[in-house]
Amino acid sequence: MKLSLRGIVIGALGAAALCLSPLSVSPAGAITVGGITLNADRVQIIHGGGYDDDSTNFNITFTNFGEYGDCGTYRDAIASGVCVALSQYTCPYECATDSASCLAEAPASIEEGCGEIAVGVFPTYPFEYFIAPFVDHVVNHEEYGTFFGLNPVDVGPGTVSARIVLLSTPPDSCGMWELNVEATGLDLAPITHNPMSIWLNDAADDGPFCFDIDNAIIGGPISSKPTPVVRRGVRK
Repeated sequence: MKLSLRGIVIGALGAAALCLSPLSVSPAGAITVGGITLNADRVQIIHGGGYDDDSTNFNITFTNFGEYGDCGTYRDAIASGVCVALSQYTCPYECATDSASCLAEAPASIEEGCGEIAVGVFPTYPFEYFIAPFVDHVVNHEEYGTFFGLNPVDVGPGTVSARIVLLSTPPDSCGMWELNVEATGLDLAPITHNPMSIWLNDAADDGPFCFDIDNAIIGGPISSKPTPVVRRGVRK
């Protein structure tokens, strides 16, 4: 299930951009006139067992169709960045488009990072980050971007590293990208099971857009120590 949410704030390139502020919810099955679609996903949630000791890594492929087909720098994920967030909830569906009662339950609150933690039927985000600016590279005609930053922004001690690759642009779209993100120093305790959701937005603030994730890998860290093998003596 995919639901698109209109933002109420201006997309920005800085880490203080409010790019996950919900304004309305489009019902499932509505015709998409633009925005972001999720083409593929692989999400892993790792619970470290200590305070802010969790981490995540995820690989997604997404396409941006712009706003009614309008493309520009703010819809170029490498040039202007992308906002990503993870939630323990599935995409909200309780509100109709432009529902006044729904908006009344989601007051604005400014948060450092890329989003606003909403209340009511809207989810909170145990992880949210505006990944920008990417360092742009072109190698053998392949364009990709790299990013490394502290989490929380400019504070740490957690980190966010990302690599984004421009793929072949589908017809009538602004571009398609493959994004790999690794983030540490998180408190992902609320995310314990599937389904969960991932949220995306661009610097043009066309969204955010919510996508349910049904196959996330959720669990503790993989031990690096080999399991000891006990061998029994053999009588001759």
